[in-house]
Amino acid sequence: MIYKSLKNKTAIITGASDGIGKAIAESLAKNSVKTLLISRDEKKLLNLKLHLKKKYSSKVEILAGDVKDTDLSKKIINSRKLYFKNCDILINNAGGPPPGSFLDHSEETWNEYFNQNLLSIIRLTKLVVPQMKKNKWGRVVNITSSLAKEPTPNMVLSATMRAGVSAFSKSISIELASKGITVNTVCPGGVLTNRLIDLVKMSAKKVNKPYKQILKESESQIPIGRFASPEEFANTVTFLASDEGKYITGVSLMVDGGLTKSIF
Repeated sequence: MIYKSLKNKTAIITGASDGIGKAIAESLAKNSVKTLLISRDEKKLLNLKLHLKKKYSSKVEILAGDVKDTDLSKKIINSRKLYFKNCDILINNAGGPPPGSFLDHSEETWNEYFNQNLLSIIRLTKLVVPQMKKNKWGRVVNITSSLAKEPTPNMVLSATMRAGVSAFSKSISIELASKGITVNTVCPGGVLTNRLIDLVKMSAKKVNKPYKQILKESESQIPIGRFASPEEFANTVTFLASDEGKYITGVSLMVDGGLTKSIF
């Protein structure tokens, strides 16, 4: 779907070179949003830029960087001065922490992913919100995980950081609601990205079963009966970024095919 309200808006997307971030970049470019795409992989970013410019004739700029880098904000400011006057839409999207029990992880590991998956979101949101307030329009969409609502012992790092993002988002959404700025968290369950496909293949190899069998077994746990495609997940994010989604703020939206059991 094309949202006329998004035409000529500007967006910053982190983790944009692959998977969910890439799908969001394509969905926004399709809606004539000017984008600054950020990722550690400069080669993938360049290929994506060329693809989006050719397919949608959209204005796309790229910045190679790591959200864990505290200097990334300065690099973004410099890039914005070159390419865009402001940022209307911020999509915070970073890879998840490794699995393991809380007893397995060192304090250094906790600090690393606290920085990557929570502090980075706080830093970048603080960077763009002042301009959004001046414009009386803004969208912040944080991509996390259904673990924010239903934690598991083996994914304690991710669950802890994701829940922190939900709390942060809800808190600031109240403060910013009257300024025309919405803040939402979108929590995927399983999205059939290259990373998930690789994980399923690894599981299949480990138990010596065919990939398709393990994939089917995994999908059978989801009430809808399948994983989401990156594109349909991106459609949800694009809706929240548009004027059509302007009355939704402060939510942690499960986009998981009904997998999450909690009602709260």
